[in-house]
Amino acid sequence: MMIADRYELGDIIGTGGMSDVYAATDTVLGRQVAVKMLKSDMARDENFRERFRQEAKNSARLNHPNIVAVYDTGSQDIDGLEVPFIVMERVVGRNLRDIVRDDGPLSPHDAATFMQPVTKALQSSHDAGIIHRDIKPANIMVTNTGTVKVMDFGIARALDDATSAMTQTSAVIGTAQYLSPEQARGKAADARSDIYALGCVMYEAVTGQPPFEGESPFAVAYQHVQEDPVPPSERIADTLSPNEAVNIDSVILTAMAKHPADRYQSAEEMCADLERLERGSVTEAARNHLAAAESDLDASNATNATDQTVVGGTAVATDRAPVRREPARRADAARAREEHSRYEDHRRANEKTGTSAWMKIVAAFLGVALLSTAGWFAYSYFSDQRQVQEQMIMVPDVVGKPRTEVLGQLEALGLRTVTSEEPNPDIARGDVIGTSPAIGSQLPPGSLVTVIVSSGRELTDVPDLTNLTAQDALEALEQAGLELNEDIRKETSDTVPEGLVTSQHPAAGSQLSKGSKVIITVSEGREKVEVPSLVGLNVNQATATLAQLDLRATVTRVDSDRPDGEVLAVAGANTEVETGTTVELRVSNNMLMTMPQITRMYPTEADQALRDLGWTGRLVPGPAVPTGAAIDSGLIGHQEVAAGEVIRKDQAIGYNLWQFEASALIP
Repeated sequence: MMIADRYELGDIIGTGGMSDVYAATDTVLGRQVAVKMLKSDMARDENFRERFRQEAKNSARLNHPNIVAVYDTGSQDIDGLEVPFIVMERVVGRNLRDIVRDDGPLSPHDAATFMQPVTKALQSSHDAGIIHRDIKPANIMVTNTGTVKVMDFGIARALDDATSAMTQTSAVIGTAQYLSPEQARGKAADARSDIYALGCVMYEAVTGQPPFEGESPFAVAYQHVQEDPVPPSERIADTLSPNEAVNIDSVILTAMAKHPADRYQSAEEMCADLERLERGSVTEAARNHLAAAESDLDASNATNATDQTVVGGTAVATDRAPVRREPARRADAARAREEHSRYEDHRRANEKTGTSAWMKIVAAFLGVALLSTAGWFAYSYFSDQRQVQEQMIMVPDVVGKPRTEVLGQLEALGLRTVTSEEPNPDIARGDVIGTSPAIGSQLPPGSLVTVIVSSGRELTDVPDLTNLTAQDALEALEQAGLELNEDIRKETSDTVPEGLVTSQHPAAGSQLSKGSKVIITVSEGREKVEVPSLVGLNVNQATATLAQLDLRATVTRVDSDRPDGEVLAVAGANTEVETGTTVELRVSNNMLMTMPQITRMYPTEADQALRDLGWTGRLVPGPAVPTGAAIDSGLIGHQEVAAGEVIRKDQAIGYNLWQFEASALIP
């Protein structure tokens, strides 16, 4: 099959929920390419076709060695249906999914090496304002030459715009395992959503299995939102040193943080940590995640300071060989690490303490006692009631305190804790808003207290402000709970009319805390230039001068006695106009002349005299004029146009000849 009279399609080399990919030959350039075509059921929707074409154009803007290049786009009539297609670089190699499936999981070192080009590709796309939205092992290729390539830029965005991913099973099955929590909630994705997906991909690359699995895409999406993944080091513990375990966990789990603000804030930042992981150095993520335990281990690790560097309670080897620690010391470090790991907090908070078992024993004992003697039961009942009353714990005032501090305080009092998040504009993110039951409540030991933690200001989606006036942009931002930065930038634009927004920062679809400010740039229209005075110049010279100023010329010929082509006037001269404006040049056609004196000339003499002045008209004789002077007979006695008048060169001129008549002699 030939499409666009250029690309000869071969076998299908890939298929997905919305498109098929064909091996193809570019018959014009003689090179092998890949052609992706929308499936017919999706191509029937005009809106989706248009989004597909627009995303294809965006993808074509990307130029990076680790991104599959887009060569061409178009559409092909198939059975009366216009089906869009994208022509891409043909990549020969294996994708990451097949590599892990066939060769087994990658080592942390190899995974770090493998993922660095991916982060560089993502950073390039993010800088161009394009979010991938479908990062997964199948979209990461390694060519036969060892080059890592990221594929399918922009297609997921089009699908997401057309319909919800959660309603198309074919579209979500392949991607639900790498879906960010904000996407699972139906929120807009940003660059950090790609980072989350890349964290999931790296998790699968080193463990051989995705972080979450379920019976349906919905079940998997729920886990992304509500559950913490098992640290990857626990699934491959036998193959890792303590240093490697800390580093691989910190990198992957930072990328997979539930809240976007807790992740790497850019692909470039993640790349820097991957480089450290590859070198065996301490990652920044490890320093951040484990710093809380550093003080607990200072004393126990003091004797090993010359041979080891302690980061967050974990011994990370320096360039020298690590020193073996006593089993007890290693156990202490492990316990400290467990106590302070941010990824254990949620599980520990929801684990039941030994209190429930103790209560079961007490209940059994009381049951036996009840069967033995009613008197002893009554005594025990009222005794226990008094004891419970005496042991009641009051929930302290913890508003405004850090989450970790509050959890430790409540657990030290003998209460169990869980946490929930709520947005709050007044309390810093991570600090406590309140509790349930409320502060001041009296609770039995072992009671469960929900600690309500501030997630910061409520997030909101940034609206699209392009092509709005500044006032309309202000109103749109206010509706979204955002503010307009007072410093409105201005720029000239060849495409956006004056007074309308050309660009914004952050981009539309990004998420910001309510109350944040958005910067807009407003068009000043086209660049303005001053129209020069070109009077006296030849029309060709004037036209060339206007062209140099990015102005167009239109020529109006007017009657004049000035030389042909001479500029007589310029519309708007000495005023400013936008580049691209058409300027009228009034140019002489040299069709005017001054009428000479032709009386007392023979008609032939008069005609020649006029011709010599450039006249092209004709002499029109009128009735003869009688004269008594025989010498004047046959000469022009009267001319219709008086000498000195301005006439057109093609104008007819009337005249009268003298004719001798004797009667004219009689007075």
